[in-house]
Amino acid sequence: MREIKLKPCHVTHGFSASHPKLFLVWETMRNRCNNTHREKYKDYGARGIKVCDEWNDSAQKFCEWALANGYEEGLQIDRINNDGDYCPENCRWVTPKENSRNRRNTKYLTLNGITKCVSEWCETIPISPYTIYWWYRKFGRQYTEERIEKELSKRSMEQEDRE
Repeated sequence: MREIKLKPCHVTHGFSASHPKLFLVWETMRNRCNNTHREKYKDYGARGIKVCDEWNDSAQKFCEWALANGYEEGLQIDRINNDGDYCPENCRWVTPKENSRNRRNTKYLTLNGITKCVSEWCETIPISPYTIYWWYRKFGRQYTEERIEKELSKRSMEQEDRE
């Protein structure tokens, strides 16, 4: 990954000019939680999710945290606990792909003692994600986990027979 030189944050009005994308993250985060007229308020502020006082009151403090904790252009802020607030101990910077896997509606499966989201499992198992999601919706999590293990076992046996 190439190194990106970031300018230092400015205490007054220059912040939005020196880090416009980071300033937009701060502004969007605050609007989701504080502005009842925003479309996404229902998914954030209405659920009780807040921005900690330190960040809510100061773009400068948010910028300092972001720059000290891995912010790079192209990353997104992610709340580790989706029901938790925006605060230093519950936030991190992740890729859009990682962020899309940490949502309230993400479906998880446990196979051989390892828990991952369905899309992550689909990267390593030879079963269509459409099939897995259909099993999950139609029959539930336990059935889906058992069915995948059965399919993988069957395919493994077929592979051994060919060798």
